[in-house]
Order: sequence, then C-alpha cells, then structure tokens
Amino acid sequence: MTAGDFDAYGRYVNPAQACFLAMVGRGWRFARAEGCALFTEDGERYDDWLAGFGALPLGHDPPALRAAMSEAIASGAPNLYSEALNPAAGSLAEKLLRATGWPQGNVHFCNSGAEAVETLLKTAIAATGRSVIVYVSGGYHGCTLGALACMAEGLYRSPFEGAMARFIEVAWGDVAALEAAFAAHAGQVAGVLAEVVQVESGVRRLSRAWLEAARQLCNRDGALLLFDEVQSGLGRTGFLWSFEAEGIEPDAFAVAKGLGGGWVAIGAAVLREGVWTRAFGRYDRAEIHASTMGGNRLACAVGEAVVSIVSDEGFLRAVRERGDRLWAALREELSSRECVENVCGYGLLGAVRLRESEHPWLTWEGMGMPDFAGKPTAGPIAIDRLGRKRVLAQVCGHDWSSVRVEPPLTVDDAACERFVTAMSAATSFLDGVR
Repeated sequence: MTAGDFDAYGRYVNPAQACFLAMVGRGWRFARAEGCALFTEDGERYDDWLAGFGALPLGHDPPALRAAMSEAIASGAPNLYSEALNPAAGSLAEKLLRATGWPQGNVHFCNSGAEAVETLLKTAIAATGRSVIVYVSGGYHGCTLGALACMAEGLYRSPFEGAMARFIEVAWGDVAALEAAFAAHAGQVAGVLAEVVQVESGVRRLSRAWLEAARQLCNRDGALLLFDEVQSGLGRTGFLWSFEAEGIEPDAFAVAKGLGGGWVAIGAAVLREGVWTRAFGRYDRAEIHASTMGGNRLACAVGEAVVSIVSDEGFLRAVRERGDRLWAALREELSSRECVENVCGYGLLGAVRLRESEHPWLTWEGMGMPDFAGKPTAGPIAIDRLGRKRVLAQVCGHDWSSVRVEPPLTVDDAACERFVTAMSAATSFLDGVR
C-alpha cells in the first residue's frame, strides 16, 4: 500500500467523498489495524467506534478469523460449488439454524445485507403469491432497488424514486397504522419488513406491543413477518438476535455485515421450517433466486468462526455487562450537558442524540457546504470533535443529530473510558457555542 493508492481512491473510486473527507479534516490514511484500533501511516492510533457499521464484531484482524481463512485456503477444497452439493454452505447453515433454535429451517447465502433483504422480499412474494410489502418508516435495508423501496425517504432514496416498487409504508411503532395497512390490503400482503432495533434513525427499538401485533396480523392474514438483523444481530445487542429480547420470532430474517467479520463479504436469509419450500421448493424454482459467490467456502469458513464465538453465552453476557457499564458512564458524564437530548443503548449498540445549536455560524451554508442545507449540524460537529480526540465515529444515516455508538464487541473498558471522555469534550464544545 503506497501513498499513491490513497490518492487513486479519490481519483478513480469516489472523488466527491474524497474531497468531502479532505474538507472536513477526515482524510485519514490508515495503514494498519488491530483489535479496536486503527493506525495511520505516521503511527497515530485511533479508537474505532464505528466498526465498519457493525461489520467488525470481533475487531480488526482477529486471530480466530485469520486461522479460519488460512485453514480454508490450505484445504484444497473448491471455493465454489457451482451445480454441486456445497458442504461449506451446509455446515454454516446448520450452525446458524441451531444457534437460532430453528433446526429444521433453511438458509440462503449471498454477499451483502441488501441481497439478504432482497431474498426476504422475493421469498415472501413467491411463497404467498402476493405483491404487497408493508415496511416501517425510518428503516435502512440496503441500496438495491428492492431493498431501497423499503428505505426511509431522503438522500439514499430520492434519486431513484421513479424506478422502485410501490410498497406500503407504516409509521414507526404505530400499531393502528399497521392494522390499517392490513385492512386496506386484505389478503394481498406478502410480508411485513422491520428492524427490531432501527439503527439509522437514531437507534430506536420497536415495542413488544408492536411486534406482537405484527406477528398476530401476519398469522391471521397469511403474510410473512420479516426482520432485518443486519446491524442489530450477531450479539450486537447482547443477544444473538435482537428479536430474542422481546420473544417475538419472525418467519425469516436477514443477517450480513458481522457474519463476515470484516474479512469477507457474506449475507444470509435465515428462514423458519417450510418457508423456503413454499417459495422455491419446486424443481423449476430451485435455482431462480441464486448468487454465484453466495456460500463460497472462504466466506462460510469465516462465518462459522464468527457464529461459534458470538453465540457463546459467556460472550453475549460480557457484551451486555460491558454495554451496561458504558451506558451508565455516558449518562452520568453527559447528564448536565444542555446539548444532549438523550442517551440510549442496547448491548453495544446505541446513540447520543443532540439538540441543535442556534449559533448562526453552525449551519452548512456557514461552513461552506450548502449541499447539506437543512440537515442537522450538531452530530457532524460532534463527530469532528471526536476525531480530534482520535476517535473514529459517525452519525446515524437518517438522523444526523444522533452520534451512533457501535464499537467492536471486543472493546475493552479502557477504550470505553476514552470514548466517554471524548464525548464529554465534544458535548462541552457544543454547549459552549449554543
């Protein structure tokens, strides 16, 4: 890796992003990573509190995943099993299903969270013979057109509005709106798609009452209940899957990001017994939803190692306990800050929501970036202040007033203390310019 490679990214991959990062002082050139830390070319250490948007549950370069990859490569077995039985996919599928408690279910492998969500949508449509998908407002389900049709309105969605499916949006957490959608489309709903913990809209959790209503309505009407666990699954909330905390099970759910441990691209749709068969169980349908690289040996080997580690009850207990300490420390440290509206967290996933400043300089126009006019500035300013303390963090995609808290699940108490100190300094600055 050379200095020219970093420059090449800005020229050949994403020029606008590279220019923006340079403008806001975030054009960092990370040359090494280990555990929960990133190191620049000059050896400066940064704590990673973004973890690849949850794709690094075990941190950077974990020895267990390196060993799993080395063993898979050295085995001499095929990496792809085109038109043949795939033992790598079979082994990981069995491990996922047993960990979930669905030993008679099925798993479809792909390469990303968006593809896994596409699988949920297509499975619901194929299994029911219906075309209506009901989804919850404020979600983030991926950027392919099918998944984008269930995306919150705004930057990610608006340029492609004319090409997307016409799915039905219901207000987040509104049971009456969900009931009305089923009443208006009786016998037409193929599935309901939701995130139990909705990350990009400020890290908010659907109530047990809403989840119970969704489950009952789907049962009554013959629709499938579909959960997106791409960011909230694999131990992130202190449970293997976020829906376990409420005891409401879906018919199928999507997982990705952390399943590849930050090393390989992998996504999966995990389905209860009979769901895949209803959708694709005929011979003429057995291969109509496929993915060339889905279920490749290398990705499955890493996935098995990840599931083995994060499904261990001792590991999950440690995530819950570390998260409890972190949220308690943040609430205590930030309790007197006028700019802090709320601190919420589940395991090692959460957000600090900030109130906007009324200072006339703290606008996007005033900072020379009018393209973002109308968007909140408090979160991005806090991110800048965290960066000055060598903490890599980011706002929530649909709520720029919220600083997401999403470190590797292996983060230690010392790093948590540094994060609390950095957040204290960032919010102190915001209070000073209100």
